[in-house]
Amino acid sequence: MPRAFDITAVTDSVRLNATGQGEVAFTVSNALRAPVRARASVVPGPGAKAEWATIANGDERDFAPDGTQQLNVQLRVPPGTPPGRFTFHLLVVDVTNPDERYAEGPATAFEVVAAPPPKKPFPWMWVALAAGVILILGTVIGLLSGGGAKLNEPCPDGECDKGLTCTGQDGGACLVSAGKACDGGAMCSTGFCDRRGECQLALGQTCASQGDCPGPLKCTEVPGSRLCLLESQQDCERDSDCSSFYCRADGKCSRDDGRCESNVDCRQPAICGTTKLCQLPDGQPCRSNEVCLSGFCAGTCQVAPLGFQCPGPCPNFTVCSNGQCVFIRGQVLNQEMLQVSPQNAEIMRQMQRQQRLQQELRQPQVQ
Repeated sequence: MPRAFDITAVTDSVRLNATGQGEVAFTVSNALRAPVRARASVVPGPGAKAEWATIANGDERDFAPDGTQQLNVQLRVPPGTPPGRFTFHLLVVDVTNPDERYAEGPATAFEVVAAPPPKKPFPWMWVALAAGVILILGTVIGLLSGGGAKLNEPCPDGECDKGLTCTGQDGGACLVSAGKACDGGAMCSTGFCDRRGECQLALGQTCASQGDCPGPLKCTEVPGSRLCLLESQQDCERDSDCSSFYCRADGKCSRDDGRCESNVDCRQPAICGTTKLCQLPDGQPCRSNEVCLSGFCAGTCQVAPLGFQCPGPCPNFTVCSNGQCVFIRGQVLNQEMLQVSPQNAEIMRQMQRQQRLQQELRQPQVQ
């Protein structure tokens, strides 16, 4: 059976916001080498519900031969859903022959967290008695120890009360520290209050501008969307945490401008080329000339024909493309290599094999 579609996702997990909503983009390419009308649906994993997911702008698309489109899956988990980690994947079929021509994408995870418990009513009948005791104790403690600045108070010496963080190295305001309880992002030093009512980084949240990504985050263009991802040199756990799409072996996000000093800065199988850019060697899958060290892509990076070779070495931070040395944005290189990543392709193949074994158990899908 021929391969019908190629499906990739820019991230393997979606971070839901405080209202249980999130979005992830998938890249779908027509591999049938003929025009086709395709229908996409969302296949929920164990415990997930099909009605939680919808495909933006409709589930049917017309694909040109070798055409590629972006499909955005929107998640809306209803309030009161039991907490847990769930998965789903995208299924794309040829409308005219869905049983023979189809493809399934890699699994994408999302976590539903428990809503914060309601606050217990305060025993107001004891307020009058307790107020006097607290006032006395507070006065004594204040005399014995100066303490730190309170919430929203200036902190010119960098000192804040327990559970608070000074937002500036040379003084700023005291805001709630990461991991502490909050009622809104404005009171958090991270700028984001999650669904559990804790101050956390807005990592993985969708964004419209840099202003939506406080702290060490960057509003990063990904296929079909923009996400708050960690800046270079920030601590990371996986590639999808970073604006460069690469979490190095030392647990730090690599540079996100595509530049490098050595192979350590490049996401394998890319290597640091002579112009100090991360590019792919011959034999690696590719989509454009610029991503290849040779400057020539024909499905894979290959030795460039004479008409495509540059007359001499290119200067630093440029690439050889169509016989000319040109500058290129680092994000273009990062996204190209993410889309053709062998690791992502292997995950996709594994999920396809697993899901084919469970086809008979599949539930009706969201249309």
